Amino acid sequence: MNLKKVGEDPYVGETLQQSLSKWLTPNDSFYVRSHFDFPKISKNEFELVIDGLVDHPISLKLDDLKKLPKKTLSATLECAGNNRSDLSPAVPGNQFSNGAVSNAIWSGVSLRDVLNLVNLKDSVLQILFQGADSGETEKDKAHEPYLRSLSKDMAFDPDTLLAYEMNGEDLPIEHGFPLRLVVPGWYGMASVKWLTKISAIDSPFKGYFQGKKYVLKYTDGTQKPLEEIQVKSLITYPEDNSSIDQKKISIQGIAWSGRNSIESVEVSLDSGQTWNKAELVGPSEKYSWRHWQYLWNVPSDGEYTIMSIAKDTFGNNQPIESVWNELGYAVNGSKPVNITVE
Repeated sequence: MNLKKVGEDPYVGETLQQSLSKWLTPNDSFYVRSHFDFPKISKNEFELVIDGLVDHPISLKLDDLKKLPKKTLSATLECAGNNRSDLSPAVPGNQFSNGAVSNAIWSGVSLRDVLNLVNLKDSVLQILFQGADSGETEKDKAHEPYLRSLSKDMAFDPDTLLAYEMNGEDLPIEHGFPLRLVVPGWYGMASVKWLTKISAIDSPFKGYFQGKKYVLKYTDGTQKPLEEIQVKSLITYPEDNSSIDQKKISIQGIAWSGRNSIESVEVSLDSGQTWNKAELVGPSEKYSWRHWQYLWNVPSDGEYTIMSIAKDTFGNNQPIESVWNELGYAVNGSKPVNITVE
């Protein structure tokens, strides 16, 4: 894999800076985050069980799923802990820099089409998803599988996907082969990999990866669950702490925001004192990041601090400063890039 290693046992890696400049992230450059070792599942032996509060429990092979209408969409996935290393004081967890975010084209079937096969009972409140990966959630605790739930409304959103292809190829094992959930616009923890079971339930799921982890816990004692990706932008060129001997510099970057499109990006060349509107470029898709650029005529040699902020079509603005929280999630403050022009 063409990644920067962040952790091991299991392997965790983030996308390299140069790969962030591409609209589509190659599969081997797409960030990798999982809690347990990658399970090995044979395509021929794979079965997806759908049970719980349904009239017609079923078990589907991969070929059964492929007989349903195929749906394809592009979506940016971001790990909830992306940019965790920027927080001060430091918090525990994988110390991601910028690269726990990537963009791909996902193909599979709408989850809604699969759920319609089993006829949910009226009492159903949430849909629970189980991955084939399992392990200790905490030291000396019993092994348990990776489990996450969605509201019934979110599960029936036509864009919530059961994906079996990534960028036109079978899912790589590290990205959930042979089947994964893709929840466009939500942080990556919602998109359960190695999906083997879907259950309809009538009460809120409060398991480890939903009730204890992936919750924003603030210093004032308040907390809320992680769901949609917060509006954010990054500068991909120039790189931090670089020296440049040009007087015309094309500042480039990416911006994204959950289930909303990017409306604008602004760039500061003086540590946030003044702001200039950047140009949005490249493909514009609802759930994918947007590239942007700003052509800067450098007035003189010296040291500069460049910053960017984004705004989405729903009116959400990227903050200058990230909000500290004890698990280091949803870090979306503007990240300065310091350069020397000589």
